[in-house]
Amino acid sequence: MARVMLRQFFRWIEVEGQERVPPAGPMLLVPNHVNALVDPLLLVTNLNRHVTMTAKNVLGKNPLLGALLAGLGTVTFHRGQDVGKGADRRQNIEAAKRCRQILEDGGALCIFPEGVSHSDPHLRPFQSGAAHIALDYVRKEGNPGSLQIVPVGLLYTDKDRFRSAVWLRFGDPLDVGAWLAAHPQATSHTLTEELRQRVDEITLNYETRRENLILVWGAEVVATQGAAPPPLGWTEKPVAGWFQLLRRLQDGYRKLQATQPDEVEAVTTRIRRYRSELKRLGIEPAEVFLPMHFGKALFFVFREFELLLIGAPLALYGALNHLGPYLVVRAIAKKLSTDKDHWATNVVYPSFLAFPLFYLVQIGAACMLLPTFWAVLYALSMPYTAAVAILYGDRVKATWQRLRSFWYLVRHPGRREQLAQEASAIIAAVRELGEKL
Repeated sequence: MARVMLRQFFRWIEVEGQERVPPAGPMLLVPNHVNALVDPLLLVTNLNRHVTMTAKNVLGKNPLLGALLAGLGTVTFHRGQDVGKGADRRQNIEAAKRCRQILEDGGALCIFPEGVSHSDPHLRPFQSGAAHIALDYVRKEGNPGSLQIVPVGLLYTDKDRFRSAVWLRFGDPLDVGAWLAAHPQATSHTLTEELRQRVDEITLNYETRRENLILVWGAEVVATQGAAPPPLGWTEKPVAGWFQLLRRLQDGYRKLQATQPDEVEAVTTRIRRYRSELKRLGIEPAEVFLPMHFGKALFFVFREFELLLIGAPLALYGALNHLGPYLVVRAIAKKLSTDKDHWATNVVYPSFLAFPLFYLVQIGAACMLLPTFWAVLYALSMPYTAAVAILYGDRVKATWQRLRSFWYLVRHPGRREQLAQEASAIIAAVRELGEKL
């Protein structure tokens, strides 16, 4: 069920480095933490071995989450800042023992070293809990099975937006025994810093939010390569390619800021103004290069109208059947979400309860009102038509966006030429700066 929920919420889930995860033996996963309870859900549904999660004990006060945490066998830790909320730090001794026992049994354990989910543009300081457990396991327990620590990176395109994308990365495992042999005087702080560096290498972190915005806007323009966007429905480019482009731009941006700050500032100013103008017009960066060809436009309209017309009955059927749980989940998410890093959690987790309950009621009613064959057919159609409705919604939005942009640009050919020339100039300026490296 978790896999289904996540595959509907995210348009694209791309996983890299699964082969680096040891298939057996004691293992610690140490991921960054930017999307609340969606982060652990992505991990446990994309690994081929059981993983025991860790969490703060106050999450158990929520009846639904408490049942879920207990069902998953989650190890709960009591944080100092939660003492006034029922936390008892003495319980952490028992929690640490349980973690060591899981590792002794050859199990996998996940600890989020940042300690809390956040929306900061960079990693928060790592807590030393994971390092303490690893060092105790090696030095006090004798390191049975040879403990491995796997850094994990979770990168989201828009974590608070439905149908966005995520890149889940598993880094090279750290053999703790071998690492200690090379660093015999290492402390928990030394190992914690090593883990932070490894997670930093497989994530994307910004010094400021301004740097984040400038690089994302610049990447959107550079990614067009000055060419027309592909037709709707073509295979999307891998999410990894987007983040790799951001990383390359970030590396160059930081190096050139130190040597040629004026030139960098001039380009970033152009990018900011250009992106602001596109946003005002409601045009995506690649759309300024749309061919203004009447025949192609007519074919586009005919093709999309045909597809949307054929898909409409199933999509409408699926939407009506899922309107009830959708409205319930939407209301819950709006009420509970106070920041970006909890919105996805407040959509996905209530869905575990809302959709099955509505399914039971609706299928029960169908069994009472319809012959057996039609009741069974109705039950089987529900999840299928739900997926159709979501994909149909994606296509409608993409078609409307493309039509809106084309209609504006075809009515303002001079403006289109200006926007295309400015985009090409920005791409050329970025390439020129890159050549100076």
